[in-house]
Amino acid sequence: MNYTISEVAKKFNLTQHTIRYYEKENIISPHRNKNGIRYFTDEDLDQIEMVCCLKATGMSIKDIKSYFKLCSQGDKTLEERLEIFNSHREHILKEFELLQKHLDKIDDKISWYKGFMKSKRCD
Repeated sequence: MNYTISEVAKKFNLTQHTIRYYEKENIISPHRNKNGIRYFTDEDLDQIEMVCCLKATGMSIKDIKSYFKLCSQGDKTLEERLEIFNSHREHILKEFELLQKHLDKIDDKISWYKGFMKSKRCD
């Protein structure tokens, strides 16, 4: 199935400008019809979904671009791509641990407020 840029933008909650930027940066390569209008295939959508995932988890555009450049070079870059994902996974885990510590502090504060308010009601 083929999709227009507006359909893709809506599906991934992106602006059309962002999609064009990804194309300009050679992260994605949409097809064009005989009139020069962009269209996207299901395979393109899978690629955009991966871009969104990587971006949402803190990977830089520069690193995303490097990853997709390696993809375009075929199987000879599998180890490098695996390393990119292993490294990024470690980064995400560190971020998750930090967020968990912050969440624990917030939970402690919530418990303190609940306890304090409960003790005030008993007075």
